Amino acid sequence: MFLKPPPGVINATSAPISRQGTALIALALLAPFLLYLGTVRSIVSVWNSSETFAHGYVILPISLWLIWRRRENFSLYPPQPWPPALLLLGVLGAGWLAAQLGEVQVVSQYSFVAMFPVAALALFGPRLAGSLAFPLLFLLFAVPFGEIFVGPLIQFTADFTVWAVRATGIPVLRSGTRFELPTGSWSVVEACSGVRYLISSITLGCLYAYLTYRSALRRALFIGLSVIVPVIANGLRAYMIVMIGHLSGMELATGVDHIIYGWLFFGLVMFVMFWIGSFWREDTVASSMPDRWPIITIM
Repeated sequence: MFLKPPPGVINATSAPISRQGTALIALALLAPFLLYLGTVRSIVSVWNSSETFAHGYVILPISLWLIWRRRENFSLYPPQPWPPALLLLGVLGAGWLAAQLGEVQVVSQYSFVAMFPVAALALFGPRLAGSLAFPLLFLLFAVPFGEIFVGPLIQFTADFTVWAVRATGIPVLRSGTRFELPTGSWSVVEACSGVRYLISSITLGCLYAYLTYRSALRRALFIGLSVIVPVIANGLRAYMIVMIGHLSGMELATGVDHIIYGWLFFGLVMFVMFWIGSFWREDTVASSMPDRWPIITIM
């Protein structure tokens, strides 16, 4: 009896990519770095000048590691060039040019980074590129974006802190983002906004959800928590620091130490969030199964 194998099984045992083919793919993926060197420098410059975006240095290595974890997909879905993706590359190129002319740096940076997933789609085809969607889209976290949220976060932190202090029974006189307690004055500034915690939490939350869960619902819920939890936690952090300063007669938590307290508290919150999330983990599924990651981009 002759049994015809299901579609795709024959391709799963196809020969690996030749060295010449690998070299061409690598050259095609590296080309944007040379063609858009100015944009690369602008991204690295922000990484160097702002601690908020210093995590950008580890995004590419993590993305490459995630792709390496799925290296069997290159055998399951042999690369098949997909010409329609070249149209998307053209759109991104036009978007980059328009952003350069309009001097909108963040748009040009996003257009540049987005070229890599689209280039992978053109080179690998929808099936292989789709199976590597998250590792490829994870590169977008390298773009230094998030300063736009500083203002709203400062306002929320000030509102939350004043409300919590008053709820404790301590009188507060507020003027904008500045407020006074009987023991001293406080001000919520950019460093207190929590934007660093928020960006770090979203990045780690997306990575944890991808590695730990398989269902789209659980991934979306955990990513949602990684957005909400750091905002509330930063409000609690600010309240905690104000109370430490107040109860110590402004001897503690008024200098560099309050930054240390903040990062320790944030680390504890992240640990608890990941610990709770581990109760619903689904990463015991066989790693050989092709991954299907819903495209969820958080900006």
